[in-house]
Amino acid sequence: MLLGSATVVMDQKQLAEIDGPRYITRRVTRSLTVSHAAQRQQSEPSTDTEPTRKPRVGQKCSRGIRRPAGASLQSRRRIASTQASTFGLIQESIAHNLYFLVVQAILWNQTHGKQARPIFLALIERYPDPKSLSKASLEELTELLRPLGLHNIPASRCIALGICWDKDPPTPGRQHRRKGYPRASLAASEDDAYEIGHLPGVGPYALDSFRIFHRDEMRGLAKDWLGTGATGEDFEPEWKRVVPLDKELRAYLKWRWLKEGFVWNEENGNLTAADEGLLVVAARPLDER
Repeated sequence: MLLGSATVVMDQKQLAEIDGPRYITRRVTRSLTVSHAAQRQQSEPSTDTEPTRKPRVGQKCSRGIRRPAGASLQSRRRIASTQASTFGLIQESIAHNLYFLVVQAILWNQTHGKQARPIFLALIERYPDPKSLSKASLEELTELLRPLGLHNIPASRCIALGICWDKDPPTPGRQHRRKGYPRASLAASEDDAYEIGHLPGVGPYALDSFRIFHRDEMRGLAKDWLGTGATGEDFEPEWKRVVPLDKELRAYLKWRWLKEGFVWNEENGNLTAADEGLLVVAARPLDER
């Protein structure tokens, strides 16, 4: 597979590593809500008042405010021990491959990772680089993505991504602004332009994921997102400047900051020193807490 000047070949062992040990969480979907509501109607007496429900993504609540995508429920993932080397996100396994990261973000935007993961693995095996994706048959790709629902939208979006990438690949030093990013509640700056901002299907989740897991490597500042091999005295990993809405990325950054001794505010990125008791508990294995 061609990506930049490097050739990457995916074999079954590498795919197995990507699809290896993972920690799965559940998102409350419409189908789950309906199923649970039906169960309650069978087991509980009827009342004259309808139970209050949280609005779905994009649905207006009683005050007319839409809940943005990615800002749903708090992550149900239990924060991993700070002694662990990885947190369990799939991005940690594919961080060195920007193409994989972007495709993963597009698919995860359509549904929860538990359902999208096998589809993602099948997609990158069949279309291992942007050029092959740009030449994909819409019918075949639609059929592959059918289990995700709304399959026509991500299929056409993935092909458009491949075409754009093949003609105008992400390049260090060439940055593009993305409307609405970062969100209005965060202070914007002239530096808020990114190497993948021009790609179709790239939204806040993909940009956050790119910045956390790959941007430093792409710009030649370090060998990975943790700053390995960085030589600049004033180097600061890009992940430390990201304030995402996605609940899993938020959980990851809380864990990552706690490993450095800080409690991270997911709303504004502010830091406070973690007390000794919290650090002791956070360092214990999950089954000992």
